Amino acid sequence: MREGQYHRTRRMFFLINGKLVIPEVGSSKSHKEWLESNGYLPDEAQKIIDTELRGALNPDGNIRFYVGENWEINENIEEKFFKILPELVKIFNLGPETKIEGGAVQQEEGKIWPGRKYYGKIKDYINS
Repeated sequence: MREGQYHRTRRMFFLINGKLVIPEVGSSKSHKEWLESNGYLPDEAQKIIDTELRGALNPDGNIRFYVGENWEINENIEEKFFKILPELVKIFNLGPETKIEGGAVQQEEGKIWPGRKYYGKIKDYINS
């Protein structure tokens, strides 16, 4: 799967200044490109990428979150993600078997990159 195809088939999200932002379905833009095309100056967009929680519901149906250019995780980002997880479950209609991963390890183009950390499934955190 090429990068543009991946971007079109995943659903990205951000937590910006404590507010969950869900871009439109089918966007072929990266997170940073989407920010810049929606009125953020390049420096503002980069600061969001570097410091704020973002992630995606991947084409494989699993959800991933991270921060920074290298798709990192840390305790602060983990805490923020799990606070908004119930909202993401509702918005994306996530089932109990949906896997949760943090971070990403860059791979060759054409593959969905593996997460740095596996947290379990939605059912491990939210009772249906």
